[in-house]
Amino acid sequence: MIRDTSQQDVCRQPVRRRWRAPVAALVLLSAIGAVTWLGLSSADKVVRAARLQTAQVERGNLIREAAARGRIIAANAPVVYATSAGLVKLLVQAGDLVTEQQPLLIIDSPALKSQLAQAQAKMDSLELEQQRKQLDSRRQQLELKRRLDQAKVTLDAADRERRRAEEAIAHSLISRIDYEQARDEFASAQLNYAHAGEEVALARDTLAFEDQTLALQLTQHRLSLTELQRQVARLTVRAPIDGMVGNTLVEDRDRIGANQPLLSVVSLSEHQAELEVPESYADDLGLAMPVQVEVAGLSLSGRIGGISPEISNNQVRVRVRFNDLGQHSTRLRQNQRLTARIQLQNLEDVLTVRRGAFVQSGGGRLGYRLKDGLARRTPLVLGASSLTHIQIVDGAHAGDTLIISDLSPLLDSSEIMVK
Repeated sequence: MIRDTSQQDVCRQPVRRRWRAPVAALVLLSAIGAVTWLGLSSADKVVRAARLQTAQVERGNLIREAAARGRIIAANAPVVYATSAGLVKLLVQAGDLVTEQQPLLIIDSPALKSQLAQAQAKMDSLELEQQRKQLDSRRQQLELKRRLDQAKVTLDAADRERRRAEEAIAHSLISRIDYEQARDEFASAQLNYAHAGEEVALARDTLAFEDQTLALQLTQHRLSLTELQRQVARLTVRAPIDGMVGNTLVEDRDRIGANQPLLSVVSLSEHQAELEVPESYADDLGLAMPVQVEVAGLSLSGRIGGISPEISNNQVRVRVRFNDLGQHSTRLRQNQRLTARIQLQNLEDVLTVRRGAFVQSGGGRLGYRLKDGLARRTPLVLGASSLTHIQIVDGAHAGDTLIISDLSPLLDSSEIMVK
């Protein structure tokens, strides 16, 4: 007997409407497709964003720089030379610290020392000759003075006899012949005295001339002797400045010739940088331009102090004077390699963008401005450039995004969709 239908009843859960999620997804895809179709309809090409490099246009300062390589050189590094031929004896080695006038090496020159000894002996001989001449001069002057005095005595005696004869002839005590003879003897005594005086004067002039000639010979030989003494003293080569011995160009006990370079002394207090700048920057270089130098982990500032007037191997040599080395000078070495940046121009408040291959591929006249996934070709006017950025004179505004990678594959399209 069947009482009721409870045994036949089945409890069923309410049916969910699972078709809503697929429908929503389908609607979203349809919307995306529509947008994509609209974008593709205006774009000439589609490019993946991973293949492009972009940068934002910014407003700021642009420092136009030129990169260069070079080396450290000593502003004062004199080279000492041999003053005479001989054997060299080194007293220092490369790298030794020296002070001014410190002996560096000695040159053994027997020939020069022999010349000095001969000159000294001749000088002594001339001095003895001068002393002998002075004695002879005194002897001759004494003899001439005696003759002059004798002539004066004879003149006085003749004058006395003449006056006696005049008195005697006045009283007719002597004959006329005796009177005339007395007058003749007086006249002869006058002539002898006058001649004696002239001889004394001439002898004095002659002796003075001989003394002057000998004195000139002594002066000339004394100068030659002084020069030889100077050359012998310079056989001991001394340091011209305080510094460090650089390269020794000879070995100990080497035979050297006159005027041969021996070694160099490098000043440790004065260093400069010698740069090799590409020829393309030659017209832009100027004196006193700021330079930043990187060497041995140091960052040093300086200014251009000299520019070579010639170009060698497509490079211009530039010399840089450091502003203040201070304690860093002890860490610098001759011919130490370095890198430098020369500040050619400083532009303030200009539009800049990071450098990229778009400059060369676009010829500096074209670029692609990216906005909302769409890159449009736009004309650009570029200006000065630095090592990292380039100036935009016209064609973009601050905040714009430009494609800075190679534009060669894109130049045939005016608009590009970036995925």
